[in-house]
Amino acid sequence: MSNPAPLPIALDYRPALLSKAGIGRATRELARSLAQRDDLLVHLFGHSLARARCATTIPAGARLHRLPIPGRSLPQLKRWGWPAERLAGGVGVFHWTDFVQPPCDKAATVLTVHDLAFVRDAHWHGPDAAVLRERTRAAIDCAAAVIVPSATTAADVRSFAPAVRALHVVPFGSDHVAVSCQNPHPFGGKPFALCVGTIEPRKNHRALLAAWRLLREPRPRLVVVGNIGWECDDIVAELREAVASGLAIWLQDADDAQMFCLLSYATMLVYPSLWEGFGFPPLEAMRLGVPVVAHDAAPMQELGDGALQLCDATMPAALAAAIETVLVDRTERERKICAGRARAARFRWRDCASAHAAIYREVAPW
Repeated sequence: MSNPAPLPIALDYRPALLSKAGIGRATRELARSLAQRDDLLVHLFGHSLARARCATTIPAGARLHRLPIPGRSLPQLKRWGWPAERLAGGVGVFHWTDFVQPPCDKAATVLTVHDLAFVRDAHWHGPDAAVLRERTRAAIDCAAAVIVPSATTAADVRSFAPAVRALHVVPFGSDHVAVSCQNPHPFGGKPFALCVGTIEPRKNHRALLAAWRLLREPRPRLVVVGNIGWECDDIVAELREAVASGLAIWLQDADDAQMFCLLSYATMLVYPSLWEGFGFPPLEAMRLGVPVVAHDAAPMQELGDGALQLCDATMPAALAAAIETVLVDRTERERKICAGRARAARFRWRDCASAHAAIYREVAPW
């Protein structure tokens, strides 16, 4: 029996082109893994007026469709007979990868819901939370399949949209991370701890800075990597004060090579985020053998499965105590490193792409 013909599918690739954050990374790596398969023809929807900030190398085997089309014009283009699936090569399956979905007509749509933090606490996203709720509910209602990266997010989706038709848990991979860095130590060999995440309330930077001031000397320098986000004026002011006092270094922008170099040399990753849908930085740290201190909540419990040093990161004293444990308790530190490496090895992009391909075929109209 001959193999079925490759299935043409489209992926909204704009996050990969425009963002270095988690959704951008997930989209880039998923596209790369899908394009390696011989049972799919991968089209990348990249239409945007914005200049690409990353992912300038398109995965071999994929086709990028990119014209200077403003996102706000897409509904009108659909009315004129140019829905998103036609703008992406005339495919029958279109995968929405972000919280802004290009309008489709007859294509079967697959939606990735990365997290529902804006439902759990509207204050984390300010005035945008209501818009995100409405848009996400509408997308879930019309999607032929919804994909989430964790069982925690699946539970959130079921609570938010009980009538969801087909919900699939498909974790992302970790094997995009090179296990060794050839670049020199970024701070001349001086120890540092790393925190990665957009500066916004959910990421909990204020508690982190308070905890760092409680640490006993000598303490490693705190290096914060993250762009300014939303609802964060007070946080930014505190962070700048910490930089001025020598407590911290703040890098607002770092490409993948810089990020993985920093992570490779870090004494630890501190990830006090109050809620996540998945959590790339902790997973990437585990793969590199870097111990992780994180907030004790369902997303990190699921991701780490015992490999993370968890604490109540809403309490600076508890966060400081967990950081001290990783710094001074060599036995516990090594245990977390070994457990983290073993845990991260279970997250493979090949498996992620295989699960996605099966879902695409399940919903394909032909």
